[in-house]
Amino acid sequence: MEADKAATNDPALIEKGLYMARASDCAACHSTEDGDEYAGGLGFETPVGEIYATNITPDTEHGIGNYTLEEYTRVLREGEAADGHNLYPAMPFPSYARLTDEDIKALYAWNMHEVTPSSTPNRESEIPFPLNMRWPMALWEEIFSPLEPWQDHDDKSADWNRGAYLVQGPGHCGSCHTERGFAFQETALTGDEEGYLGGAMIEGWRAFNLTPDMQDGLGSWSEQDIQTYLATGNLKGKAQAGGPMADVVTHSMRHMSEDDLRAIAVYLKSIPAVNGKGEQGEAINDGDRQAEAEQASEPQVATRFSQGAPADDVLLLRGQPLDKRPDDEDLIGQLTDATPGVRLYLGHCAMCHGADGAGTQDGYYPSLFHNSVTGSVYPDNLAQAILNGVQRENNGHSVFMPAFDDSLTDDELINLMDYLENRFGEGHHSETLASPDTRRQQLSDKLEDWRKH
Repeated sequence: MEADKAATNDPALIEKGLYMARASDCAACHSTEDGDEYAGGLGFETPVGEIYATNITPDTEHGIGNYTLEEYTRVLREGEAADGHNLYPAMPFPSYARLTDEDIKALYAWNMHEVTPSSTPNRESEIPFPLNMRWPMALWEEIFSPLEPWQDHDDKSADWNRGAYLVQGPGHCGSCHTERGFAFQETALTGDEEGYLGGAMIEGWRAFNLTPDMQDGLGSWSEQDIQTYLATGNLKGKAQAGGPMADVVTHSMRHMSEDDLRAIAVYLKSIPAVNGKGEQGEAINDGDRQAEAEQASEPQVATRFSQGAPADDVLLLRGQPLDKRPDDEDLIGQLTDATPGVRLYLGHCAMCHGADGAGTQDGYYPSLFHNSVTGSVYPDNLAQAILNGVQRENNGHSVFMPAFDDSLTDDELINLMDYLENRFGEGHHSETLASPDTRRQQLSDKLEDWRKH
């Protein structure tokens, strides 16, 4: 162990390790707001109970300060700790199995020489017996973690290879954006497997479809769009990062080089498209990318980014008694029917997003139409943003939206969401939903789950 530490005490190697730690988003899981950095303690809900991230500082009692490079490699790639116990798959070792020897050595150098040791003890996971037994995890790893360290594909470009490595390996994008199976395994680990990056639920949020599907995925995004979103968490007129993705931008993506962000975009635009029904299409060849990008600039189908329009009619409500409406009877009826949601919108949202929902010109306060959250058939991210707010760091300044969990009743939340979806997104008019009444019932059914997150 001491020999490994001495052999890796190199400034250039440590700097590379810091970059790879950011690419791997170690801080997002192994740090808490009030605790020491990388000292663990963050909880994760799983189907079998709560799991807590461990202390990965070089403290020799509570952390990993006694790990050799070989043990460090094994825990990253195989999910086996130095004492032999197997980790739960909340740790993304199925993805980290892709890490190269060189990058693991750099991570080890950074971890042992740069991270400040913390004596914070690890917290026991809250998983009941017999589900808390660790030995079945060895079998789980054998079955569900088949990837090998990354090898470049000779028939692909340098950007594609780098992007595939970052997405499949350190970035572990599939951990959130790919559906999980009956044993909490990712149902696909690469673009060669059906459903990869087709979207999934994580901690009460919807991790959206990252494939090039035109309607449900990123088919209408250019490579530059993807780069901009990853670097800033904001793509004007399309999407803003909130919840777990805001943490990814804050701790990871905004620190990555332009070349690496471009490589990620190249790879994401090449994988097979997965539609909202989970049906997979064909992969996109490198030679077809330019034509596909030109088509995406004027999408021929409705996407969750292209729906909705400014609420110009709402301006007629401002400053007028409810019994004194314009002469247009149809407009009167529409506004009267929507009054609960309109009132809530004007009272809670309009100050930042504008009375018409157009946001600000610079996109700091985003438009609520042409927006991935209001335009989605999934209501989860809209509810989470309203209840819990949004906070992320973006290269020297903070992005902040307040939480309204304590100021909205359940009925008010449903009324507000119903108005936002109807007026700005039209998400609930999807063929997957029967009627507005059905949508309201679906919102009601999810209230308890949203509130606990």
